Amino acid sequence: MAAPTQPHTQLLDASAGDPECLLGLSSDRGLAAHGALWLGVSIVFTGITWAAMSMFTSWDLATMMNRSWTNYACVLAASWACLMLTAKLFKVRVQSRALASGDLLPRRTDFILSPATAPEVLSRINARAKRPREFLLFNRMWSALSNLGNLGEVRDVGAVLESQADSDANALESSYTSIRALIWTVPVFGFIGTVIGLGQAIGNFQAVLTQDAGDASSIRDSLSPVIAGLATAFETTLVALVLAVIVQLYSTYVYKQELGLLDRVATYCNDHVIARLRLMDPR
Repeated sequence: MAAPTQPHTQLLDASAGDPECLLGLSSDRGLAAHGALWLGVSIVFTGITWAAMSMFTSWDLATMMNRSWTNYACVLAASWACLMLTAKLFKVRVQSRALASGDLLPRRTDFILSPATAPEVLSRINARAKRPREFLLFNRMWSALSNLGNLGEVRDVGAVLESQADSDANALESSYTSIRALIWTVPVFGFIGTVIGLGQAIGNFQAVLTQDAGDASSIRDSLSPVIAGLATAFETTLVALVLAVIVQLYSTYVYKQELGLLDRVATYCNDHVIARLRLMDPR
């Protein structure tokens, strides 16, 4: 007789704690963020930044930011990437709840995972979450245990789990396509700002060459636009490089957290599924 599953006061919900679900989007078993949503939020954030820099023009930061439109383009790309990374970080924490939900297999020392006992484990999984297939761990175990009767050897189950692990890893890599493109875009905008500044400086320097060498005040006035162009060139590069470094470091941190989650899911499956698996029921 199968041991009854322990009741849980609250079922796990993949949408709880996911900011995208709070904004009306459905939860996803993967770790990808909804790019269109966070683009809209980043546009609003960039607009607020521009308004603040326009109001407080006496700030040195405002002077730097207002030198070129490319600075705000950098803010848009960097904030878009950071918002998606933050959403992914929340998804990691949501997925980690499945690993902390308790034992999915009975604690009996004589329990053997087999086609006959697999339905008991599946019922435990159903009792832990509202939509179990939206959790990486539950979905991976479900894919293996629901087909347990059709598999001939333990290594076949391992192949199913490995295939699902590869699918999750590929989905993780593809979710970074747009983020990595944005990280590349930020310094490109900075380079565009540099070219614009140098172009302004060189264009205005022509007026200096045509000035009378004896008119010092006139030459000084003509040099002001040249210096402003050089300031634009260097400061746009500075803004872009600082933002690119911040986004790159944040991306590396979130990516490491996601890889750690996939590793913990794989370890759990190896320790609790493969290690206790017997495809032939004891007589």
